[in-house]
Amino acid sequence: MKLQVGDQVKFLDAVGGGVVSKILSSRMVLVADEDGFEIPTMISELIKIDPSDAGGRFFKEEFRVPAMASREENPEEDNGNGENEDESDFLDPGVIRNRKSEDIFLAFVPHDQKWLITGLVDISLINNTSFDIIYNLFHRPAPRNHIGVDYGSLFAGTRQVLATVSRESLSQWTEGSIQFLFHKEQLDEIIPPFNSDFQIDGTKFHKEGAYRDSSLLNEKGIVIKVVALTRYMEESRPKIKEIRESMPAPSDSTHREKRSIIFSHQTEPRKAVVDLHIHELIEDPSNLQKTEILEFQKGYFIRCLDDAIGNNFLNVVFIHGVGNGILRNILSDHLKKTGDIEWFDAPMALYGIGAIEVRIPHNL
Repeated sequence: MKLQVGDQVKFLDAVGGGVVSKILSSRMVLVADEDGFEIPTMISELIKIDPSDAGGRFFKEEFRVPAMASREENPEEDNGNGENEDESDFLDPGVIRNRKSEDIFLAFVPHDQKWLITGLVDISLINNTSFDIIYNLFHRPAPRNHIGVDYGSLFAGTRQVLATVSRESLSQWTEGSIQFLFHKEQLDEIIPPFNSDFQIDGTKFHKEGAYRDSSLLNEKGIVIKVVALTRYMEESRPKIKEIRESMPAPSDSTHREKRSIIFSHQTEPRKAVVDLHIHELIEDPSNLQKTEILEFQKGYFIRCLDDAIGNNFLNVVFIHGVGNGILRNILSDHLKKTGDIEWFDAPMALYGIGAIEVRIPHNL
């Protein structure tokens, strides 16, 4: 269901309703009730009161809300013909539900669906991903010459008309560049900004057969994929690692804030067991080289040891495994340089022959 600011709605699972006062995301809006309160509500938990709609007629009810809540504060958002120029449409729920990959498209849709190669054309950006995006679009009429066309934002699972152009102006859209930033409320890793050129065969615009039915449009058009986001995320992993490693070392205050990792390995008060096998530390280490794995294990060991000392732990067991002994030697070399601690082989009956036990006497 598509909602706009000013729409009257009724709550499905509660008494009452109100007026949509703000679109928060593709899934949530603010509903202003008769007392003037604005309530964040999932769109799926609302029904739109529209006399032209059967469901709306059934649930018809008037909600008197303060005037300031019935429409966004900026009256200039209306372009004079009752439509919002930057209005976006939600994609069909079936398209989102059956999505096998996350992609972003440019679409060219003729106004006249009977005469596809004549008349005006809507050019839309389609965000068939689970991310809200910020976009920046350029035409490239000649090499090293970029003309800014449009910029803005688009919610996840929506599409938006960027421009309506004549047939003569379509040639301007055959080459360009596009940039994206990707946003979610929670992410495991930040996705690097996307920046790429695009090129479209201009002869397609003059062939009726090029305009095809698309579930993304629910009408005929030419749809061009500009970002295969699922693949881009996979390809970006090395870049994410490079960015992370290039970040400056944390300040003392930041380092103190991070000194909580040892508690995730705590087995009893002031004691912990840390398994340094790489598959216990990283969900998918298949893309890492051996040297990268050793470096990560070393860094994790040092951080845990520092955390244990800083958080008044008495005893930590580090399981390094058997292998070729390289990791054990790395741990031993660091422990030799660390004063006021004791370390020795951990009990074989509990940990096998691949573990070191560290005691921190000064914390007694």
